[in-house]
Amino acid sequence: MRRLLSDRRGGIAVMAAVAGGLFCALAALTVDIGSLALHARQLQGAADLAALSGARDLDHAEAAARATAQANAGTGVAATVLKGRYVSDRTLAPAQRFTTDAPEPNAVRVTLTSQAPLYFGRWILGKNTLEITRSGTAATPGEPRALFSIGSRLAALDGGVANQLLSGLTGSSVSLSVMDYNALAAAKVNLLAFTDALAADIGIQAGDYDALLAHEVDAGQALRVLGALAGGQSSSALSRLGAAAVGTRLKVGDLIGAEADAAHGLAQGLDASVSAMDLAMAMLEIGGGDRQIALTTAAQTGIADLHIRLAIGERPNHSPWITVTSKGQPIVRTAQTRLYVRARTSQKLSGLAQVNLPILIELASSEARLDTMTCKPSRTVTLGVRPGLARADIGVVDETKLDDFKQTLTPAPATLMSVAGLVSLTGRATVEAADQGFKPLAFSDAEITAQTMKTVHATGLVNGVVVSLLQKLDVTVNIVGLPLGLGGLVSALGTLLAPLGPVLDAVINPILDALGLRFGEADVTVLGAVCPDGAGRPVLVG
Repeated sequence: MRRLLSDRRGGIAVMAAVAGGLFCALAALTVDIGSLALHARQLQGAADLAALSGARDLDHAEAAARATAQANAGTGVAATVLKGRYVSDRTLAPAQRFTTDAPEPNAVRVTLTSQAPLYFGRWILGKNTLEITRSGTAATPGEPRALFSIGSRLAALDGGVANQLLSGLTGSSVSLSVMDYNALAAAKVNLLAFTDALAADIGIQAGDYDALLAHEVDAGQALRVLGALAGGQSSSALSRLGAAAVGTRLKVGDLIGAEADAAHGLAQGLDASVSAMDLAMAMLEIGGGDRQIALTTAAQTGIADLHIRLAIGERPNHSPWITVTSKGQPIVRTAQTRLYVRARTSQKLSGLAQVNLPILIELASSEARLDTMTCKPSRTVTLGVRPGLARADIGVVDETKLDDFKQTLTPAPATLMSVAGLVSLTGRATVEAADQGFKPLAFSDAEITAQTMKTVHATGLVNGVVVSLLQKLDVTVNIVGLPLGLGGLVSALGTLLAPLGPVLDAVINPILDALGLRFGEADVTVLGAVCPDGAGRPVLVG
């Protein structure tokens, strides 16, 4: 026995026998693993083909998908066919991009389950087959897209106010006639034709909208391109405006916004007409950045002196003026604006002195976004609109800080009247119009075709801005520094100022209108809506 235990002969044979057994086992498992991988690949191919067949014929998606699955994977395969909507949104996880409860389906998901045979693995796993499941999703290309803008301009502008405004925006002297402005307001330009012409003029390959939107262009050059397309008297006006705007730079993407993955559908979405005046004004506002403009107006009844300063800020987050999108981004916004008016009455209060009335109007950015869009039975677009916070004060501010939009202005009580330092009247008033959330605003197919402008009103204002301020004016009478409530003098002040409310509102409103702004209101227009025709070739999606 001792000799047997110490005998080392035949050790290699034992090791070889064990290794051979392991090798055979591994070889057997390799056969099964390869077979399972091949089966899974064939099943995935069948699922993809079935999904493509279903997406190609959405009205009969289930029948088409099942027939294709059976033809490619055999009758022993269990198939589940789901019809839904696929959204190509990179911000969503792949599993969230396909939904089955959305209207207007554009995609099909097919899930196939099959039993793959085991050859040698059955002795290890104790079963003859292994269940394999694979899914494929296919969608028709193209999303419904809406083209919409925020803000509006009057159909006709007073040449004096508009010329001062444009001179301030361009930094040069602008002198257009009322006929020029009327021609600009009436002129319509196809936005797609404009973007293509602008791309050609600056040397960007046709159809490369990503490069165009990322490009910074001279506003004068863009206005000349716009003028060539507009034609007629508006062409001459835009040419002169372009000459004044040379040196003003803007990024095209800050004028026309598009969602991140919209490039392939941008051309169709931009195929709509826009006002040449709206487009020109938007270019100059965006290119001008933060700036302050002094405005003068014609003599007004009951007012001896009137000084107006306008400050225009940048749109928050470089938001575009107009956008084409199939989802809630990007949001279009108006520019932040401040208007400071200092008026002095032509009449004296109770024969003592003229009354000074300083008014500050601040308009935060109004916003609009696409909420929903449907194509059947007809086109409908619903925008979410939120008017920006609008605030007006009777009070005094530092005019040098008017265009510093990073700093909050806090109006101090205004000295309305002072007589030799013995008698003075101070006053303060505030009105606000604001809404916290987005309000839905629906546009029908007819309204989209007609490019109907709609308005959302914020709560808090019923009458004109100045009229509302004068109704809330809180006056304190000071005699030799002592605050006294002299009712007769206060009553006389109210009688003197009341007629000036509508007069000053008539001065302020055209200035805001020229910028496409209104106090406590947001104007939006759906300029076009494109629905996919379903004739596109379906593609596999993640």
